Amino acid sequence: MRIKPAGLIVLVLFLLGLGGQAAAQSQKPDSNKIVGTWSLEVSAGNEYYYLTLELTVQEGKLAGKLSEQSGMFKDAPLLEPAFDGQILKYSVKIPTPPDVVERLVKSEMTLVDNKLEGTLTVQDLEMTVPVTGTKK
Repeated sequence: MRIKPAGLIVLVLFLLGLGGQAAAQSQKPDSNKIVGTWSLEVSAGNEYYYLTLELTVQEGKLAGKLSEQSGMFKDAPLLEPAFDGQILKYSVKIPTPPDVVERLVKSEMTLVDNKLEGTLTVQDLEMTVPVTGTKK
């Protein structure tokens, strides 16, 4: 059986497509590095806030919730959490000081030596504060 040149091109493109899909899947970041419970410390000027960040994988996607350790809020779901293998990003709607009004808070943290370092931003208050985290 002899394959015509056009058929050979289709076969090669098909095989390359499968290889490309496998390569893309193998490059997916390892969420296991970030999944778990994290203790976060937020430094807001002269005040510190302590949060608990719980990250899981549900239906193949990163998911999570955020709680304030003294009870200001509990289990606020993360909006569009993403981890690229080094940087964790998410948004969450939580009550914030000074008036405990619910606001959108955005976070971007880098995983360095099994610790998180980054910022929390409350755009409504034009405030960005440092946050650090350690895995429990």
